[in-house]
Amino acid sequence: MPRPEADSRLPANMLPGKGGVFARWVSILLHPFVVFIGLTMLSARALAPRGLWPSLIGVALAVVATGAFIAHRRRGGHWTTVDASRSSERPLLYAVLLGVLAICWWWMRERAAALAPGIAAVAAMLVVAALCNRWIKLSLHMASMAFAAVSLSALSPSWALAGAVLLPLLGWARVRMARHTLMEVIGGTALGAVAALALQVWVG
Repeated sequence: MPRPEADSRLPANMLPGKGGVFARWVSILLHPFVVFIGLTMLSARALAPRGLWPSLIGVALAVVATGAFIAHRRRGGHWTTVDASRSSERPLLYAVLLGVLAICWWWMRERAAALAPGIAAVAAMLVVAALCNRWIKLSLHMASMAFAAVSLSALSPSWALAGAVLLPLLGWARVRMARHTLMEVIGGTALGAVAALALQVWVG
């Protein structure tokens, strides 16, 4: 299996080597898709129990649609990796993700209205990442995990703690796979945490 290509800004000595397989599995198991499906399930159970299944269906369809788009871009040779690892590949990814979030918000507006502020917070997080993309390619893996860990602190402290404990491991994996630099990992973590804190202030 060929090694994934790194961002052109990354030094050659950061390419995956020993431990790369483990780092890949960490990135897969803690992928934003997985994190947000779990976050939706836990949030819906606590805030909108009757909307649990509609919420999961909506998020699952969003994941499938986004995943299909990503696979198409990768297989067509338009992206170097499934993570859209180059900064030039990110604007289209952000546009697609924001479009999918808009559809999710429309789907859940009556079925699980309590989750609408969370969707808006994630959208705002993506807008900030998109605006920063010219200067820094923030890690969406880290932003998603940090957002989940902080936003769950009031709903499920045990899951929030688990997310916080896994953050350093995920950060190591993203750097080890040469998907991000250390600053991009730290920046993504900060973005996700701030977005979740803003959400908590918003909903009270």
